Parts: sequence; structure tokens; C-alpha cells
Amino acid sequence: MVKTEFIEISDELFLEIGKMITQKYGIKMPREKKVMFQARLQKRLRELGIRSFDEYALRLIANSGETDEFQLLADFISTNKTEFFRESDHFRFLSSTALTDLLSAMKREKGTHLRIWSAGCSSGQEAFSIAITLEEFMLLNGFSFVYSVVATDISARMLHTAREAIYPMCQVDDVSMEFKRKYFLKSKDTSHPKVRIVKELRDKIRVAYLNLMDGSYPFETNFDVIFLRNTMIYFDQKVQMRVLKNALDVLKTGGYLFIGHSESLINMQLPIKSIAPGVYIKIKL
Repeated sequence: MVKTEFIEISDELFLEIGKMITQKYGIKMPREKKVMFQARLQKRLRELGIRSFDEYALRLIANSGETDEFQLLADFISTNKTEFFRESDHFRFLSSTALTDLLSAMKREKGTHLRIWSAGCSSGQEAFSIAITLEEFMLLNGFSFVYSVVATDISARMLHTAREAIYPMCQVDDVSMEFKRKYFLKSKDTSHPKVRIVKELRDKIRVAYLNLMDGSYPFETNFDVIFLRNTMIYFDQKVQMRVLKNALDVLKTGGYLFIGHSESLINMQLPIKSIAPGVYIKIKL
């Protein structure tokens, strides 16, 4: 196969495209990301029969980013690193502490439904890890409750995977055998072994597109728990504050906010209290 040679994007056009990406998706695009930008988009340029990154950039700029192609760009520029039970101490905290507190509060307030949001869900592993944690909590404690998980992202490709809930077998190598037996179906294709989340769990997850840069988040009811992990590291502080305020607007007082271990909320004046690494509870100010 002959290797396609692409004409590099000019610094001026990259900066212009970067500003559009930051404005629409909040993702920082400094000059240092130029090589990554081009590497990720080579396949798309081949599909379009384009050899110049400038030509592709000009197509996007011509319509001010309001096209299906610019939406597709989110699939390439967003970072979709994820895994089942990533930062596992958060799932242990959810089971050992948060669920007990939340269910006690629900009982006092005669609530009937636990609602959780996995924001920036990527291909869905986080949302399904949450659901497994809830199922195991019910089995361990001998009672059941109604719950649902909303999983959102900006990448149509990742959302498709989350809806299908089909993953390469290697992605569950670190998942316990007990969980594999309970919550994963094994494919019969030994040449490309895959697993699929069982239907009972798939039915508990609602997968939807949501851009965290939107002015407000269109949820009908507030959440008891929000996982907003390893997403804000791609935003500048101004965008982080905007996203956090919008997220907290849809979190119940007394609800839990989880962020990534590499993220920090230091010096942000928000109605939250730190209770564990990467874990906050919403309070009244």
C-alpha cells in the first residue's frame, strides 16, 4: 500500500480551527496539539479524498463550524481513554458510603428512584461499572431499589459503542471472574473475542448526546450522583467553572460529585465539600 502524504496545516488555520473547537466543545487546542490533530484526522482526509489539511480546515471554517462534519470532528479530537472500574476507589466509596447515605435520605424523603449521571461517558465503561456497583450493593444488602444511569458524551462514535455495549475481550481482563459471569456475555467468535453487557444492565443505561459547553443541561429531574471524571482536564479554568456550575445545578443538595484524581477544584467557590479524594458532596451555602 502506498502511503498517503498529507500537506501540513498552516499555523494560522490550525489556530483558527482550534478557537472554533474550544468555543464549541471547550477543549483546549494549543499549538502543541497540532501534530496530534493531524495524526488523528488522516483517516478522515483519506475518506474525503483530500490531501491537504488546509483544504479540510477551510471547509470547516466556511460554515462557521455549524455542519455535520464539524460534529464528526468531535470523534477525532476528543480523548476517549476509559476502562471498566477506572479509579476503582470511587466505586468502592460509592458502595461503602455514598449509597448508604443516599438511600437513607431517599427513605426519609419518600423517594423512589436513584438517578446517576455519567458525564463524558466515552464508550460507556464507566456507566456500566456504576450499574454493576449498584447491582452488587443490592445483592450484598439483601434489598432492591430503582435506579437509572444517564451516560452522555460529544462523540457519536463513542455513544454508538455505549449503546451497543460490545467490547473487545481484552477490556475485561482486569474485571473479576464473578462479575464476568454475572454481567457479561461472551461471543462465540474465537478469532475476534468480544463481550457484551447483559440486557438487564443495558436497559438501565440511557445513552445520549450532550455537549458540556451548552448553556444549561436539559434534564427533567436532578441527580443523586454525578460522575464528571477526567473531562475537565481538557478545559481552561473559565470553562471548568462554567461546566461545574451547570453540573451542580442538576445535582441534588446532599448529592455526590466525583471528579478525576488528576483534577482539582482548589480555589473554586462552589457549594460543595470535599469528603474523599475526588469526591464532593453538594451543600447549601
